[in-house]
Amino acid sequence: MKTLAVLVFLAAGTGGGLWYFGVLEEKTEDGDAGTKKTHTVTRGTLTIALLEQGTLKTLKSTQIRSETNAKIQSIIAEGTKVLKDAVLVELDKTDATRELEQLVNQVTQLEAELKSATTEETIQLDQNKTDIEKAKLDLEIKTVELTKLMEADIPAEVRRLDLAIEEAETALERAEDDVKASERLLQEKFVTENDHKQTVLNLKKSKNSLETARMEKANYERFKRPLDERQKREAVEEATRGLERAIKRAEAQIASKNAIVTQKRVSLDRVKNMKEQKEKDLTKMTIVAPTDGTVLYGDPDNPWNNENIKVGAQVWNSQVLMTLPDSKELAATVEIHEADVNKVKVGMPVYITSEMEKGVSFDGKVLKIDAVPNAGRRWGFGENVKKFRVEVSLEGQNLNLKNGTSCMVEVKVGEVPDVLSVPLQAVFAREGKFYCFRRRNGKPERVEVETGSASRTYVEIKKGLEEKDEVLLHDPEIGDTDGAKAGGAPTPPKAKP
Repeated sequence: MKTLAVLVFLAAGTGGGLWYFGVLEEKTEDGDAGTKKTHTVTRGTLTIALLEQGTLKTLKSTQIRSETNAKIQSIIAEGTKVLKDAVLVELDKTDATRELEQLVNQVTQLEAELKSATTEETIQLDQNKTDIEKAKLDLEIKTVELTKLMEADIPAEVRRLDLAIEEAETALERAEDDVKASERLLQEKFVTENDHKQTVLNLKKSKNSLETARMEKANYERFKRPLDERQKREAVEEATRGLERAIKRAEAQIASKNAIVTQKRVSLDRVKNMKEQKEKDLTKMTIVAPTDGTVLYGDPDNPWNNENIKVGAQVWNSQVLMTLPDSKELAATVEIHEADVNKVKVGMPVYITSEMEKGVSFDGKVLKIDAVPNAGRRWGFGENVKKFRVEVSLEGQNLNLKNGTSCMVEVKVGEVPDVLSVPLQAVFAREGKFYCFRRRNGKPERVEVETGSASRTYVEIKKGLEEKDEVLLHDPEIGDTDGAKAGGAPTPPKAKP
């Protein structure tokens, strides 16, 4: 820790931004150069540093995010110190509660529909089984009938017809014998003429019976047998197709019932998941502190949304509502102009002063330099101005500093050894040239000088002065304006850092 010298800002000759040059505790024998009327030119090492305004932040912090979409009903005041499990935010549960009730009703309805669809599926399975068994039985009957026709009915009918022919042939033979015998008996007068005629008639009947029997068999073989056989075979084929239709119909019907059951089950599962998620959302609408800390609204790295963190504001899932910083480890962020950022390296020593601890600086070092200028912050600068965010650490723990407050960050970027230097108040600009007023024989003498590197309080003199020259800290040609005061000197030289 060290005491800071008076701040003097110097417009840089490179880069187009504001250069702030670092702390240099150089004092003359007569005291601080910034409080003297004159200064003796000295030779020594000139320390060069960048001085930028920054913002303090914690290296470690816990972000509190919303895990659902809702409006803020109540919120703890920013800056409040809280303990773990303290309620930080209450989100409006009205819509979520109403939606949960609707989902509960939908679950009840879908459960009833699923039960009904499952019952219909079971009934369809039983009906399909019955229809298929019936079709199988019909096929079995038709197959047996065809077998019976081919193996029993047709052979029996053929045998009957053959027997009828045989009987007719036998009867014809007997009738022929009877006619022959009747003719002999008629000649011998043993029978009458009428008896003989009856015998002849019986012969004709026998011939007709034989012809009829033969015709009946021929008709059976030609017409009835093929027709019966065809009918039975077609009946078997129709029964076979009937079984196939029954199986396909059963498959289609059960597939339809299965689809309905699956649809109801999917709908039920989806609504149940929505219900469970809504129940979780309700529990997430009371947000508690996961750890001890001091409440800061929003995200310190993205402060433009912080003003929307208030009662009645709509918040979204994953939105950062507040941050609980860990004050044990602090850092600071600054914006460095693109012309100067290459001078800054990770590990360089820095000195930080806080608005809360005026006059005191804290040691630290450069931790990180953004690779992209204005990353996420283009709205904050002019169209052609590009700056890089640099993060620096603060040494020590439990510092009495607050996250988000302003600070000044001084980065030591280099040293120029063995040079002549004078205070900035001793150099004046006239018509594009720089001058010092050297005291000779008790009188001021204007001397043109060439400047070089500069710190925030001293500037290198390359030409025009010599060591131990005494220079005035005011412009005697415009009167004693007490140039030692900040801003009392004309525009300082544009020196190269």
